Amino acid sequence: MSGGPRYAVAIDRRTCVGTTNCAESAPGAYRVDEQCRPHAVAGAPDDEVVAGAEACPVCAIIVTDTHTGRQVYP
Repeated sequence: MSGGPRYAVAIDRRTCVGTTNCAESAPGAYRVDEQCRPHAVAGAPDDEVVAGAEACPVCAIIVTDTHTGRQVYP
């Protein structure tokens, strides 16, 4: 297995409704700015990355395995 982060996070800003669920459920993986826009935290633990994505009610967070290219969530 190669080095580097396991998961890549993409946030669909058109889909995001700003609930902040991602940052509330996984504060080590997501931060929310003053306009309720989420941002992924670099180097976050894998389990938190996925948990935060799963907390999004509109599936605006796409998680991809960087080692296999497989979409992990949704």
